[in-house]
Amino acid sequence: MNSKLKKVMIFGALIWTITNFHHPVTPSHFTNLGMPNHIFGTSYAMMVFTSFLTAPIWGSWGDRNSRMKVLFLSTFIYGIGQLGFGLSKSLGSILFFRGISGVANGGFSGGLMAAIVDTTTEENRGIAMSNYTAIMLVMTSIGFLIGGLLGDINPQYVIFIQAISMIIVSFGFIFIVGETNSKSNSYSDKKVVFIWDILRDAKNSKEVFSPWVVVFLGITFFIYIAQSSNVNAFNYYLKEQLDLKPIVNGVWKTVTGIVGLIANLTINAWIFRKKDILSSLVGIILLSVISGIMILLNTAIYPFMIWNLIFYTLITILIPILQNLAVEGDSRDVGFMSGIYNAIRALGEVFGSTVAGFTYNISSLAPFALAAGSLSIAFILSLIGRRSNQLKIRN
Repeated sequence: MNSKLKKVMIFGALIWTITNFHHPVTPSHFTNLGMPNHIFGTSYAMMVFTSFLTAPIWGSWGDRNSRMKVLFLSTFIYGIGQLGFGLSKSLGSILFFRGISGVANGGFSGGLMAAIVDTTTEENRGIAMSNYTAIMLVMTSIGFLIGGLLGDINPQYVIFIQAISMIIVSFGFIFIVGETNSKSNSYSDKKVVFIWDILRDAKNSKEVFSPWVVVFLGITFFIYIAQSSNVNAFNYYLKEQLDLKPIVNGVWKTVTGIVGLIANLTINAWIFRKKDILSSLVGIILLSVISGIMILLNTAIYPFMIWNLIFYTLITILIPILQNLAVEGDSRDVGFMSGIYNAIRALGEVFGSTVAGFTYNISSLAPFALAAGSLSIAFILSLIGRRSNQLKIRN
């Protein structure tokens, strides 16, 4: 791992730690303000929606101008957004500043992926993406833990600490990490590509959204619907159906984080060395479908927990595979493509969590059925994608 890639990984670890400070204390913060119950869902939806809209724009700007500026500005804006969120007293201002934070999230989510591509070769990119996902898993858990511990002081103070920490980290991209996109000067005379510019230009749209890209984005969309639907329903199911204590959630997150880390460092490393990534994608999605079905068939506490652990582990294996496929090939528009990937990811997450919330009222197992069904569609799309890729190679 070269020096520049190490710096990107370290700052990525800091970002994913800091961005999770507020999650354990947000419910208390909303309660203290006397906000309506829907604020939990609507504030999250606002953040994800603005991230969906802006992620490709950030990515395109990083390709044509400066990756460092994207990472600096997006993390700085996130800090400002969270500062405003902490100071907000009304529903409108909370939604506004969560939207600002979502805009920023679209920048550094795709920017970090693009920076990894900038600092790797095609040979070691898959391993780097797998390591990055492992770092995300571990640091997200640590961020939750730190936020929970700090929450004993005051929920609002935790959000302020988060905001100031992110602003400090933002300057690290200027003074420590520096520019990672050595090709940016080659595109400085080209304008930033906006998603609507591509969609209204039939020729350009066909070039960017090739059949494989459309299939890949479909796979991504349905996998993240499944992931979001399962995760959001699982936490509530433990209490509402199994009557387990809150500490079980904490232990569960720790266990899944450790298992996911081991899976990324072993199974994913083997997959990327094997090189047949598309076949691995098909196989892992099929196993995910099977685990999703087994969750529905095993509702007793221990089998239910075990099959959910298997399900979650398989999803964590899929994520670096998807990230690698999103940025494979010509790296000149890697920021734009990572932005598109993160936009579709965000869309899948908000769709999955929203539908899971409504369908849970119909049946407590409905969100898990949605996850299994979504993965089944992703599996069919992966077969189509592998088949079309094989035909392209033969021709």
